[in-house]
Amino acid sequence: MAKHEDKEKMMEEIFNKRRSFSNIYNDSLDVIKNSESELNALLMENQKNLEELTKNFNYSDVELNSLKKEIEKDFGVSIESPETVVIGKASKEIFDSIEKDMKDAIVGQDPACEALVTAFRRPYVIGSDPVKTRNSIILYGSNGTSRHLMVTTIASLLKKYGLSVSPEVYTLDMSRYQSSSQEILFLQDLYVSLNGKNPVVLIENFEEASPIYNRMLSELVLDGKVVLSKRYTFANNQLQEATSKLVTNIIDSLGGNNKVLVFLSEKNPTKLMDIFGKSFIEKIADKVQTQKLDEESLKIIIDQLLDSLKERCRTQLEIELTVDDSIKTYLRDNYQPNNGVDSLSPIVKKIYNELVDITLKNNDLQNVSIRFEETVKASFFEKEVDLSISDDSQKEREEIQKELDEIVGLESVKNYLLSLENHIKINRIRAQKGLKTAEVSKHMIFTGNPGTGKTTIARIVSRMMKVVGVLKQGQLVEVTRADLVGQYVGHTAPLTMSVIQSALGGVLFIDEAYSLYRGKDDSFGLEAIDTLVKAMEDHRDDLIVILAGYTKEMQEFLTANSGLKSRFANIIQFDDYTGEELMLISHSVAKGKGYEIDHYCDRPLQDYFTLIQAKNDPNSGNGRLARNLVEDAILRQSKRLLEHPEAEMNLLIREDFNLGEE
Repeated sequence: MAKHEDKEKMMEEIFNKRRSFSNIYNDSLDVIKNSESELNALLMENQKNLEELTKNFNYSDVELNSLKKEIEKDFGVSIESPETVVIGKASKEIFDSIEKDMKDAIVGQDPACEALVTAFRRPYVIGSDPVKTRNSIILYGSNGTSRHLMVTTIASLLKKYGLSVSPEVYTLDMSRYQSSSQEILFLQDLYVSLNGKNPVVLIENFEEASPIYNRMLSELVLDGKVVLSKRYTFANNQLQEATSKLVTNIIDSLGGNNKVLVFLSEKNPTKLMDIFGKSFIEKIADKVQTQKLDEESLKIIIDQLLDSLKERCRTQLEIELTVDDSIKTYLRDNYQPNNGVDSLSPIVKKIYNELVDITLKNNDLQNVSIRFEETVKASFFEKEVDLSISDDSQKEREEIQKELDEIVGLESVKNYLLSLENHIKINRIRAQKGLKTAEVSKHMIFTGNPGTGKTTIARIVSRMMKVVGVLKQGQLVEVTRADLVGQYVGHTAPLTMSVIQSALGGVLFIDEAYSLYRGKDDSFGLEAIDTLVKAMEDHRDDLIVILAGYTKEMQEFLTANSGLKSRFANIIQFDDYTGEELMLISHSVAKGKGYEIDHYCDRPLQDYFTLIQAKNDPNSGNGRLARNLVEDAILRQSKRLLEHPEAEMNLLIREDFNLGEE
């Protein structure tokens, strides 16, 4: 209803009261038909009024084009639109102001800010077709170099200076569309991004998308629109395939609608040719590169963070905060170039939260000073306290080491994990010093019989990689073939991708992974493997995949896909436990259940397990054997205690164990 009233009001303004004009039209139809050129002149004269009115009505270009068509239909005339519809005055002075504001807001990226402002100004200079894309930009550089902030900032400034109707930026995360079966989802999101009020569409993670969707993006850049292979209609806020020829408002292509497309990447544009092709790269005139922060820029950012902290303490906590220079040194030492300001903001936030607690616990507090000496210390009321600002990673690492020490056997596996951790730490030090880093694959294959500790070690891997900063979340997602392979054609890839998405930031552990490959005729299993291999490449910085299974079967599994063996350089063998190790595991299992095994049982238990081992049973060397034996002993002890109530309840003795004598 509001839109209808807006349209009526707009048309009345354009024609100097539409109702009066319509009366003249009805009374003098022949005269108007003979004076069509005069009417066109009148409409063009009011074009400026139309442009001014669009500021107030917040119409998108699509809606304005629709309105123009309705006016043409109502009055039987043709309205000639200028090549570019500009909202506000796009003068050089305005863009100079935008550039200045950009540099003030974003520290250490002056050249990139200048280049980005030039990219946004370009269509105002050379003109653009409002039906097609306005401009396409590649913004590339390392993580932590304010790329997202630059895009959102310039979008806000365009609105501030009257060059757009909205400060919104629509983000199209292409990592969501990794399967050809997700086409309708992608087109739905693309339609919304191109038809909303947002003047800017930010496109990221396109390296992870299915090639068919990247081809559509390339077509959008090259031709200004995407021609669809099917006919669609937009109803109930959803894009739906039009199955009937009687459907109106058919959508068979998606136009750029004067949007600015910004492609975000860490890679140099020349390396994007494999994704989009040479014509795409050549078409884009504006390739903007961000730089890692230099020392002076880092100093400014640290000063800004601390000034903001002091101001927040002043206004929110009503205390005056004094910050020693040692805090600045502490922040500078904790700066991670690959994470940019994001590596410092959490530290400052934790300091503030600690100051909040101090303020709540101490009445009439007016002045606090902080400094760094082994830890951050706060001084007030002639006393000093240590602030708890660590992320508990050291404590978690100590817990992990304790668990590793308590695990019986698996010495070669433990040594491998520690060497991997050391390599990651050294790489971080090299990166901080500006030296090249040698990355190694973190994906693993665990081979060996069931119950040899593979799942336990996988959980430790996920936690350890979280502590050292390789993984963001550290969760372990444990699955089998049934969780990855669908039951009908087109179901497997989305199902596998759904599992992978749930594991991002952690470890995906696939037990009995060899079952994914049941021969060349197993198309479903091969599709799951292909999807997995691609996802490992796309998410190599935020996903670790561990495959587990019997040694022989896993060797055959690696032949299922040519990319598997190269991505799993770390094949770790979990040997069967020895008789002595299984005896020690029995003690550990009993302790975990609140019991103790009499030391007189040690030799009989060890001899029993060694005898079982000699049978070469695939299940003989696993921890489940020890656990089952202990659980059986607990049941047998219950019977013994009923007969001898005075006996010690927590002690398991020799007669509680069934060692095969019966």
